[in-house]
Amino acid sequence: MKAALLNYLENQTAFIDLKAVNEIFTATKLAEVFQVKRNTISHYLNQLNDEGLLIKVNSRPVYYFHKGAFERQFFPLNHTYYRSFEEISKEQPLFDQHKDLFSLLIGHDKSLSRSVEQIKTALDYPGNGLPVLITGESGTGKSFLVQIIYQYCLEKGLIEENAPFVTLNCAQYANNPELLTSNLFGHVKGAYTGADQDKQGAFEAADQGILFLDEVHRLNPEGQEKLFTFLDQGVIYRMGDTNHPLKINTRLFFATTEDLQSSFLTTFIRRIPIQIELPTLAQRNRTERLELVYSFLLEEQRKLQRPLKVSGQVLQLLASGTWNGNIGELKNVVKVTVAKAFSEQKAEEAIQVTIYHLPENSLSTTNLTTQSTVQEEIAITNQVSLGQLVEKAHPQQQRVMKTFQRLLTEFQQQNGQLAACEEKFKKEVEGLFDFLLFETDRQQKHELLIYLTQYVRDTFNQMESAYQIRFNGNSVYAISYYLFQRGSSHWYPEDPDINRLIKELERQVEQRYAASYHYVTRILELCRPKLDLDVSPMDKVLLTIYLKKTDWTKLAGIPKAVIVAHGYATASSIASVANRLLGKDIFESFDMPLDVTPQQIAEEILNYSEYNDVSNGLVILVDMGSLKEIYQYFPKQITTPIVIMNNVTTPLAIAMGENLQQKGSLQELVQQTAQAAPLDWEIIYPEENKLQVLITTCFTGIGTAEHICHLLEKSLPPTSNLKILPYEYHVLKEKKEAETLFSMYEVLGIIGTADPEIPSIPYLSLEELISGDEEQTLTHWLAKSLTPEEIAIFSGNIIRNFSLEKVIDSVTILNTDKVMGEIELFMREMENLTKLSISNAKKLALYVHVSCLIERLIRNVAIDSYQGYEELYQCQKEVLHQIETAFSVIEKVYSVKIPESEIAYIYDIVFRTTDTSAEIEDF
Repeated sequence: MKAALLNYLENQTAFIDLKAVNEIFTATKLAEVFQVKRNTISHYLNQLNDEGLLIKVNSRPVYYFHKGAFERQFFPLNHTYYRSFEEISKEQPLFDQHKDLFSLLIGHDKSLSRSVEQIKTALDYPGNGLPVLITGESGTGKSFLVQIIYQYCLEKGLIEENAPFVTLNCAQYANNPELLTSNLFGHVKGAYTGADQDKQGAFEAADQGILFLDEVHRLNPEGQEKLFTFLDQGVIYRMGDTNHPLKINTRLFFATTEDLQSSFLTTFIRRIPIQIELPTLAQRNRTERLELVYSFLLEEQRKLQRPLKVSGQVLQLLASGTWNGNIGELKNVVKVTVAKAFSEQKAEEAIQVTIYHLPENSLSTTNLTTQSTVQEEIAITNQVSLGQLVEKAHPQQQRVMKTFQRLLTEFQQQNGQLAACEEKFKKEVEGLFDFLLFETDRQQKHELLIYLTQYVRDTFNQMESAYQIRFNGNSVYAISYYLFQRGSSHWYPEDPDINRLIKELERQVEQRYAASYHYVTRILELCRPKLDLDVSPMDKVLLTIYLKKTDWTKLAGIPKAVIVAHGYATASSIASVANRLLGKDIFESFDMPLDVTPQQIAEEILNYSEYNDVSNGLVILVDMGSLKEIYQYFPKQITTPIVIMNNVTTPLAIAMGENLQQKGSLQELVQQTAQAAPLDWEIIYPEENKLQVLITTCFTGIGTAEHICHLLEKSLPPTSNLKILPYEYHVLKEKKEAETLFSMYEVLGIIGTADPEIPSIPYLSLEELISGDEEQTLTHWLAKSLTPEEIAIFSGNIIRNFSLEKVIDSVTILNTDKVMGEIELFMREMENLTKLSISNAKKLALYVHVSCLIERLIRNVAIDSYQGYEELYQCQKEVLHQIETAFSVIEKVYSVKIPESEIAYIYDIVFRTTDTSAEIEDF
């Protein structure tokens, strides 16, 4: 009894929610489950608490849950007795506070990330959410995923606490349609022979909860059609009673191992907008497969309650094997392997698992070679968690991530004050670099480390030459080892509170260590393209703290001097050259975006003055006359004399630097500098050698333009240097050739959903690209950018990537076939109402535009503005109403409402032409 109680609570604790604890953790409810007296259950619960196996929360009512299961799933606890759940929540680490139940899925942030996103989209949809069809081979985790979905709905309050979770395996009724109908929808007395009383079906049992239909491909076409009434209207009819519809509110999930096209009616698939395909075990990366092996070994260790020692070769074989039964088969192989080892070593204190305990057939499925990475042995005890095993497998990467977490935790504990954290930050970062440099294997991937070190050294030499600074000699090796050991790991927390904390920490680091931060940013920018770096804000923070140890030259007795200029590196370049020729670091630089305001520049300079001694004065050299006005934004109480000179050039900066060192008065300083740097000019007409680009655009926003850009980039051969850029349609339409883009690049042409009408730039519509009518036009554009062989590859890829189905699939997460079917109905209705025959080209444009529109409406991010709508409405009121009426077929299917602005954009696609004379006459 005691053991059964402990085992039951262990299973339940994996799904506990501290904010809404289920009654199943109370003595009263447990007594009902085990059908014994309450005082008997209380006796065992208190014994298990005294033994340290259960946590007791002495609230009203008193709760008990499994300590080990909680710590494995959530975070370590310091005690076994608490007065409230609030006390437990206070022990929760910063980085464990906002994980939802989908984090239970191994790969939730990698191979399953898109699947999780689609599920959340379906669950968040108003009403009962959207029906979901989960596909995947046997053993990929479909049933487990639906169980997680049920617990997630409970946790988020999407269903009531006691909401039912009903599973029905359709394979059991594949050859008996009558029995299937009865079990799904219920029946009334007399519905068939033997129906001697009314009976509820699965739909009624799942009302207000979740209904999971597994192996749904075993439903014959008649069985699939019987689900249409619920999918369309949300009602069912009991078998034998077609006069009394029953309204059912349930979230519906299907699972299948079969191909959708061969096993299902098209009309059935069209009614399920969210379709998710789970990857096979072979499609998951090695890290995920190894993590799955760890999780199964942990399960077995918890059952045996003996320490497990698993050899590295066993781990390697399990993670690299070919398992046709996917996760399910891998789990069984782990179970059999551990069982065999246990059978042979019952008397031993610890169970040693070696390759001799693996099933014989598993050795033939491995993909290992003699060159495979050697895996270390692991030891699993009751105290070991999955996270610890994963960390041991990648110690260097995990150490970097842990350092990120410790820095942020300390920053939070110090109320977001960087000054209070400096000493601890310094020790933490020094400890990390000591570990990376001296406690890791330097021989592994030796060639890669040499490459990294050489490129970082070259980057430092470039920085020293440009900025006239000198880095500590160890910095090259330290940063090289950091980048090497960090590897390709990513660290982007999903929690918005943590991301806000990161931004604030980066902001304060940038302010407090402005020079170091600037150099680190520049180093990473130079290294990124050659070293395939994915730089995060925490990389910049950590490396800035490390590089802060470098000594900077400090000038005393003369005014401080800064150069402020628009552009990416204008001020930096002038300051660097001037400092080098002057032999001293006289100038600091501020590179400003073109659209920055004088007030923002003033704030930057004031921030600079807070961390630098400007008591002797401040000289500001600016590049434009408008920047002379920035003094208006300085506080009136400022006590430092300020000199502002515009039209900064390198000679002007050099002259100013020379005069500053002479320590004359500010008046003499300005006069002598102005005389030494007179204006001299001539016009030079340089030869153009711009990077060639294609532009993609969409008149409803940048989203579709980015999708078109992505498909074009996929079509380019890998040897091509052609660049594809998405761009805002309205910016191109208004500024035309005056837009900065055309100064930076040689634009070969524009592809999009609307022509921005730039006379010098050719345009190709997306519908023409999809239809293939203008393929020669695109080929002609690319003739001077690609070789004939590259054009042939590009043309072939265009045909594959720009089919209508591929384009729509790339711009929406909804089911492509269903969306296209609904749009076809919409266009047919619009033709009937407007008495207009829509051309094929415009139909193609409507397919793409309306598919994006449907997703925008479902996500509640519709475009809510249209320039000139009132004028258009006065002229075309009847046509706009006809479009709205035609669109109602889509509104009913997706339960959405189209706004007036979106109707106007559809009008533009169908009725706008380059010749507007007819419209003007009508008006």
